[in-house]
Amino acid sequence: MRYPPYPKTSEGGPPLFPGRRMGGMTVVLITVGGLIALAAVGGLVGLIVFAHAYGEVHADMRYPYDDVTVISCRMDEETRRPVAGVRITSEAARRGTYTVHLVFRDRAAGTGKDAAAGKRTLVVEDLAVGATVSERVVGPTTVLGPPECKAEDVTFQSTAGATTVSPSSP
Repeated sequence: MRYPPYPKTSEGGPPLFPGRRMGGMTVVLITVGGLIALAAVGGLVGLIVFAHAYGEVHADMRYPYDDVTVISCRMDEETRRPVAGVRITSEAARRGTYTVHLVFRDRAAGTGKDAAAGKRTLVVEDLAVGATVSERVVGPTTVLGPPECKAEDVTFQSTAGATTVSPSSP
């Protein structure tokens, strides 16, 4: 009885591509493709982790713009300038200075759209936490008809000193 010949174990098994050796370019393509796939998966995981962390960190964040309200906007009958009533209610964690940049527009002027009627800046210094202040701001130029007043930008600068902790305190 004859048994089939046993494979030669010293050759390392069957070739990957029968009749052909694996060339250097094939190895390079497989390696580069694997690295690209790994980078894509890593980038996607990184993006998901960043989005999750960003959302948690900024969940309760307040902006100074939320503390400012333009409560009135009218044209002064004598000077024909726009007059804005602005109310600031500080809901910041510390006392500080609010800087409000107001934009005035003349809705009666212009072709099809209202025309610019100037800008003014209102600064309220050292406003306490929870305090409310109301100010009247007069625009720089006259308007032909009813004006539009808008808070374009609001910044807040804390005037309270930073709390420091001694290294020896528990």
